[in-house]
Amino acid sequence: MVFGATGIWARLLYQADGYLFTEVWCESPESRQYRVRDFWSWHRSFENFRSRFRSEHERFGSWILSDGLIEREQFLGAYYEELGGEEDDSILI
Repeated sequence: MVFGATGIWARLLYQADGYLFTEVWCESPESRQYRVRDFWSWHRSFENFRSRFRSEHERFGSWILSDGLIEREQFLGAYYEELGGEEDDSILI
């Protein structure tokens, strides 16, 4: 499994400070369209991950595209959501 809780993507993210978990669900079985959301404790944690693990992230992206696992990836944005009463938790899509 690539994007599941114990998948390759989550194992990469677990190396970063502030990573909480990844959520994956199928939006359309017919078109095989999935949505992946990564949860972070703070937006700076995500930015630090992108900086520190840039080459690993690029290598992962190249692998999933070249191996035919996905047709395309689209970053939809980042936003904040209250989780468990903490207003500064961020969700990155």
